[in-house]
Amino acid sequence: MKAALLDALSQSRAGYSELRLRRVWSSTVLIRDRAVETVGSSLETGGLARCCSPGTGWGSVGFTGVERLAGRLLKAHELSLAAASRIPVRLAPIPIRQLEQTDPIRDDPRASGLPEKRRRAEALAEAVFAADRRVSSARIVCRDELSETWLATSEGTWVHELHPSVSIALLVVAEEAGNVERALGSIGLRGGWGAADGITLSARVAAIAVERLHAKPVRPGRYTVVLDPAAAGALVHRAVAHFARPALPGADSDVLPVGTRVGPECLTVGDDPAAEGLWASSRCDDEGTASRRTVLVQNGVVLGHLHSRETAAVSGHAPTGHARAGSLRGAPHPRATNTYLSRGEGTLEDLLEGVSTGVYVSDVLTCVGKDDQFALRAGRAWMIREGRLAEPVKGVQLGGELLALLGRVDAVAGDFVWDQGSARCRDGAAGVVTISTGAPHLRLVDVLVGEGNS
Repeated sequence: MKAALLDALSQSRAGYSELRLRRVWSSTVLIRDRAVETVGSSLETGGLARCCSPGTGWGSVGFTGVERLAGRLLKAHELSLAAASRIPVRLAPIPIRQLEQTDPIRDDPRASGLPEKRRRAEALAEAVFAADRRVSSARIVCRDELSETWLATSEGTWVHELHPSVSIALLVVAEEAGNVERALGSIGLRGGWGAADGITLSARVAAIAVERLHAKPVRPGRYTVVLDPAAAGALVHRAVAHFARPALPGADSDVLPVGTRVGPECLTVGDDPAAEGLWASSRCDDEGTASRRTVLVQNGVVLGHLHSRETAAVSGHAPTGHARAGSLRGAPHPRATNTYLSRGEGTLEDLLEGVSTGVYVSDVLTCVGKDDQFALRAGRAWMIREGRLAEPVKGVQLGGELLALLGRVDAVAGDFVWDQGSARCRDGAAGVVTISTGAPHLRLVDVLVGEGNS
């Protein structure tokens, strides 16, 4: 494969040429209730040829397969010349690197056959229904994937990497006396199915669905709210990472300018694609830039942004290793990977202390935003009464203007943990990428809590 890509690059007449090729092996098992509905595997190959020259814009050609690579680059070059009237492309320099996957894949998900994967999914289904008699239905999706990527550029960068991953997603429905509740849960892990051994996801999600049967709807009002690490991570991803991706000149941008105060001194947020072994981790991005930790907000003040080579050149900063393609044939854009809220001090008990009436939020059903508005629906919640967790409640939804919500952060605990959920981030034409979040417990004061759909 290397010879084919380098040969195609040698024939390109563009000032800068790039070929990215990705091959993805995957298998999926879908179970509804106890019945296996789908068992299948697939192999998909696709890539992108990109070119630009001094004074020209991008020319990009998405393709399927590995044939006629030189022709793809020729077409991309022609398109770049046609785009000369647009704002010319400038790329920030990066060290030229040669990254070749030489170590064998440990825990390769392809090592397990479809019958074994089917039995694993069926065992998860049995565990769901065995957890409680009130579980009435379930939907389970088990998926594994091995992604192999080749990247070659006319500057001399060469990358060949393999990323194995597995994920499990559960929807559990519980019923009792005409009352119906549901719960969602997932895991996303770097590696093969050995990484998922010992994870008791079925019983946990079933217990949440059953617990919600007896939870009372929350009374809407303003409360002190304590978020668990999963909910806190979802908040900072949506409230900070989404506003730390600068757009190119001429495009609409809602990026938070460096120096803007968005929260208190205890709020420090970053993104680390180099974090070890996470769902969204990688040694380099889809432009060949080495992954590195980037601090976005330090002590409540915006310190930096997530950059591709192009946005870095426009802003005068260095690329951060966050250029990610949201599809096989998509162009890379600045995107978050492993967004984290830095640890503070103390424990959950310290955050609960002194709260006479509040709400504790655990897990997340949905976390969405539009423009500067935000809504987070809790998968699980309890009232806080006199500094202790009390009765479970449901229908808890936090919403409002994002920066105003960050301004209500009051305290950050020291119990940092990475969330293992199989989260993904969708962003219009930029596509879908995997993400991870990490955080300790977080406390906010005087937050409007509404009753969403339970």
